[in-house]
Amino acid sequence: MRHEISERPDALLVRAAQAGEAEAFNVLVRRWERKVYSYLVYLTGRPEDAFDLCQEVFISSYRHLRSLKDAEKFHHWLFRIAHNTAHSYTRARRPEQAVEFDLAPSAPPLRAGDGGPWAPGELKVLLERALAQLPAEQREAIVLKFYQGFKLAEIAEIQGCPLSTAKTRVYSAFDQLKEFIES
Repeated sequence: MRHEISERPDALLVRAAQAGEAEAFNVLVRRWERKVYSYLVYLTGRPEDAFDLCQEVFISSYRHLRSLKDAEKFHHWLFRIAHNTAHSYTRARRPEQAVEFDLAPSAPPLRAGDGGPWAPGELKVLLERALAQLPAEQREAIVLKFYQGFKLAEIAEIQGCPLSTAKTRVYSAFDQLKEFIES
């Protein structure tokens, strides 16, 4: 029984795309575009820029797909391209243009209702503000770990740093987020 192309694992799709099957690459794009876009939003702080960068990431990945030796590591490789694309974008921006998240101007003030837990929307706004306070490398490590589900070794590979540095970034950022939210 032959599986539909959309049911194939990433590694099989990568091999098919490397062999020239365009639809296989299209399935990979549909499968990964939301995660890559979300990651780029957190790195740039600007959804419209993240959209453009996401397109660049997939164009670059298509051009260089044949250079990917291990099809099993497609998503690591893809996020490494996204990492490099976002950092090139950030370097090209003027230094005084710090990353700020586009929070809704009509967002309600942060408060806890009757001593109870934070409402989900309030907690999301609080977390966005806390993430914006982190240095870029730490923010990226947190996004990769908790939003994208990468392991520490994979984060180190994507960020191009030693495993110990990736661990430090994640744990330091987590401590800073916890401190910010508790205050």
